[in-house]
Amino acid sequence: MTKTSKKADEFKHGELREIVLATLGASVLIGGTLITPNFPIVLGSIIGMIKEFRKKDIPEKKIKRVLQNLEKKEILSLEMKGNDVYVHLKDWLQPTIVKYSLRQILELKRRERKWNGKWFMVMFDVPESQRNKRVYLRSFLKDIGFFQYQKSVYLFPYECEKEIALIKKIIESGKYMSYIIAEKIENEKKAKIYFHLETIPS
Repeated sequence: MTKTSKKADEFKHGELREIVLATLGASVLIGGTLITPNFPIVLGSIIGMIKEFRKKDIPEKKIKRVLQNLEKKEILSLEMKGNDVYVHLKDWLQPTIVKYSLRQILELKRRERKWNGKWFMVMFDVPESQRNKRVYLRSFLKDIGFFQYQKSVYLFPYECEKEIALIKKIIESGKYMSYIIAEKIENEKKAKIYFHLETIPS
């Protein structure tokens, strides 16, 4: 099989697992809550959200296989109700799940929203004695799609206050973070290029 004929539903190792976990976590976040609910998510809803987020049709049997593997690892549990499969996330506030979910939600905002020229900034000052936590926080912000403006200043072009509140909740070093909305910043060209934004006439 050539590269050009590779099937659209083939994934790198662990990629489909990440997609499924991201979708499960995002389904909770989009519900507008920052508490720890344990409500079931119907398999059909998961498949629909994956299609919406990723623009891919993934065979149901592949998603079921991933869910069964996650159940064996005690990350979630599955429940049959009639002909439907319901999924329960045991700990959706697990940092890895939250990271996947936030990245997916922020990607969706970038696709669907028009930039209004404002910058949504995260600044932090983690003590030197907690350097490892500082490094982790920087990595986390980069992984979910923020642009590093300065060493401890990160940018996103769309409103993300709830997402930052969640990071503060699950990451210990998050307590050192501040959320700021800026009408204008200097030297924003690199950030615009990073986010593929059109230049606003001066």
